[in-house]
Amino acid sequence: MKHLWIILFLVFIGCYNNPTPPSEITGAQISGLQYERFDCDTLNDEIIFLENRERELILAQENRIKESNRQQSWANGMGKGDGIEASELHRVKGEKLAALIVFQSKECNVTK
Repeated sequence: MKHLWIILFLVFIGCYNNPTPPSEITGAQISGLQYERFDCDTLNDEIIFLENRERELILAQENRIKESNRQQSWANGMGKGDGIEASELHRVKGEKLAALIVFQSKECNVTK
């Protein structure tokens, strides 16, 4: 029984303060009102910008996960946790969704 508790403790510690995978970070609830005044071209440019920023943040979060995994090997299972990348990715995903909803409601055509 003692060995079981030690194994459970090590499993718990091994997951201590891990960063969140980018796929599990949802978008924030953002109002589309800030995009209502944009015309279709400006909205399209904004969506492209947000998509690019989202890709950058996903890479940054994935790098944080790799660094955290390396840190766990020498820091008794303590990872880096989430940083500014996760919170900004949460915001950018929400902004992109809000801009896409306004883009669709205005019946804009995609021009890249």
